[in-house]
Amino acid sequence: MDINLAALELLRISQLKGLPDINLFNNPIIPCKKDEITEEGVTEFQIMVDFSNVPDSISLAHNSVLLKVTVSTIDSGYLLQIQESYSQKEAEELLITEERYRSFFEEDLTGDFIATPAGELIECNPAFAEIYGFISPEEASKSNIADFNPEDWKDLIRHLETRHKIQGRQTTHRRQDGKEIHIVSNVVARVDENGQITQVKGYVFDDTERKEAEEALKRSEEKYHRLFDEDLTGDFIATIGGEILECNPAFAEIYGFSTVEDALKWNISHSNPFDWPYMVTRLKNEGKILGFQSWQRRSDVMRIHVVANMVGIFNDSGDLIQVKGYIFNDTERKQAEDRLESGKKQITHILDSIQDGFMALDNLWNFIYVNRCAADYLGIDADDLLGRNIWDRLPDFVGTIYETSFREAMNQQKVLHFKAPGIHKRSNCFDFSVYPSSEGISIYWRDITK
Repeated sequence: MDINLAALELLRISQLKGLPDINLFNNPIIPCKKDEITEEGVTEFQIMVDFSNVPDSISLAHNSVLLKVTVSTIDSGYLLQIQESYSQKEAEELLITEERYRSFFEEDLTGDFIATPAGELIECNPAFAEIYGFISPEEASKSNIADFNPEDWKDLIRHLETRHKIQGRQTTHRRQDGKEIHIVSNVVARVDENGQITQVKGYVFDDTERKEAEEALKRSEEKYHRLFDEDLTGDFIATIGGEILECNPAFAEIYGFSTVEDALKWNISHSNPFDWPYMVTRLKNEGKILGFQSWQRRSDVMRIHVVANMVGIFNDSGDLIQVKGYIFNDTERKQAEDRLESGKKQITHILDSIQDGFMALDNLWNFIYVNRCAADYLGIDADDLLGRNIWDRLPDFVGTIYETSFREAMNQQKVLHFKAPGIHKRSNCFDFSVYPSSEGISIYWRDITK
């Protein structure tokens, strides 16, 4: 008698060695009817075997088992084939389990598929069909997944031949309708006893929206990084202590550095140790500062004037943790302004130092300058005249030679000279000269009383 290992296991026989001869038609395990086999050549039946009554059998949790038995005649005797048969209850439980897993497969939002190594689809779920633009799984099953990206499929199979399992693989596929999608997949290879791939089982997720958002964010970052690098304003982010965390080339140039890398090793508070703590304090209270002007020292000690817009960066607790700033080198304009201011002060000093009266009016007859001698002549402080209308402030001039001459010079744009008695000192005589310009008129006078 010959018996294979599977049969030994089903029959609860622990070892082949020392196995006694068993009569096919007279045994406690599987009794067969010789007449039926002789007449039909084959017989098939089911039998419930209780192994607790069989000596030397292996003890298991379930000693009773339903066996399906097929006996047929062959040239050398009889061939007995046995297999475990499920009870009705077990068969129902098996069906419920199969339906449950089929439900998981059908309702899974991930695209599940089984394909041959060549890419022919054997089975797929509705989610797979939807991802690839098919109406139904039946339609999708007629396609070849390798066609969605031939080179990528070849590369996938090459990796599966050695690794058998790949997780998180990202690639681009072109659907059957031509639309390009980005997918992430987990793939498992089923192999035979020789290690050859027989099937490819995969789980595919359509990652197109996330990938497009990622690409858009990347483009946006590149765009703003380019704007940051090319901005002529010095942009920086620093700690509240002044350590530079990030800056652009313009910032490095403004503060005398050759490269951004050198600037990142610097502390901006060194540019003006008094202004930086003041700005940090204001940022804690106000959140931002616009148009802050400051004289600072570059890294090479050169003095520069900057205009800065500063914004505070706060944590969830409301604490200031970083300072973001935009610096404009205003040195040339400031120096020109200082020179102009210095020139104005010099001219004012000269005009105030002369013993003759001088004042200037704009096109609307408003005072724009009055020197000290003129203010004394008019009997009004110069600050009380600036910006005021001459006819409103000095009504005594209306209807006199003063008004007539001033208006003629303004309207006809010609220089006029005239003599007139003083407004308050009628006994004194004054010589007036009126000089017109596109901005208004300038009036100069001196006392010619003998």
